[in-house]
Amino acid sequence: MHDLDRLVASLAPDPGPGMTPTARELMDEITARPVTAQARAPRRRRAWAAVPVLATLATLFSFGVAQAPASAALDIRLVDGDYVITVKDLMAEPEVYQRELKARGLDITLAVVPTSASQAGQIFVLHDLDRLRAGQAVPAEGPITTIDAPGSCERSGGCPIGVKVPADFDKKARITLGRRARPGEKYKMPPGIAMPGEPLHCVAYVNKTVAEVAAMLRERGVTPAYVADWQHAQPSAPAGWYVHDGVMSADGEALLLVGPEPRAEEQTSEPRC
Repeated sequence: MHDLDRLVASLAPDPGPGMTPTARELMDEITARPVTAQARAPRRRRAWAAVPVLATLATLFSFGVAQAPASAALDIRLVDGDYVITVKDLMAEPEVYQRELKARGLDITLAVVPTSASQAGQIFVLHDLDRLRAGQAVPAEGPITTIDAPGSCERSGGCPIGVKVPADFDKKARITLGRRARPGEKYKMPPGIAMPGEPLHCVAYVNKTVAEVAAMLRERGVTPAYVADWQHAQPSAPAGWYVHDGVMSADGEALLLVGPEPRAEEQTSEPRC
């Protein structure tokens, strides 16, 4: 089983057949995002982009475009042949988003999922689901693009504030947007524990022992759980085992992938800060 499958399956056990190839690639991209601008080498570049999203574009597009209804969950505006889309209501039911997108002739699934404060506003775009599910290559630069915020930006991936979709877009796409998790809510977009804003940012934790990494996390107010060849996460693991990877699973909670041997050296990446 793929290493990240074990982490994700332990976050939200599913009686079904497991992660689809598309879901696996999305998780690869999430956990491979750099610790700093180039802190972790991405495992593989895929056909989606991560973009921070603000709640509205009203101040940017206030002249010459159709306004969204006040009750709409999405702000969808037709600008020069493209739909400019942002989320107005992060807590709307999924079918509300789909209905508003379908009304524009867009076969786009939008999922707004809980995540950490550092990942809130991140969005991952799968541009052509049919081709991806068929195992075909999809160009990294898809027809769905982003709109950058004016001014300076401190994020390595840029600071876009919206998604732009051609009005004649005729493919199936999926957009996953991270929102701040509510108290007690498990993350569905789990960030790596060494990503910026997370507890072990700029800490070389891979191939340290369970005892060492658990101590570092607890010093930072984070309670670890563990997964190896078990079906579900466990509250403890042998202290002398090694940590291969880790994600945040909720506020103040981490899930560590562990094993009796160190992770292969060629797979190990150290943070550069």
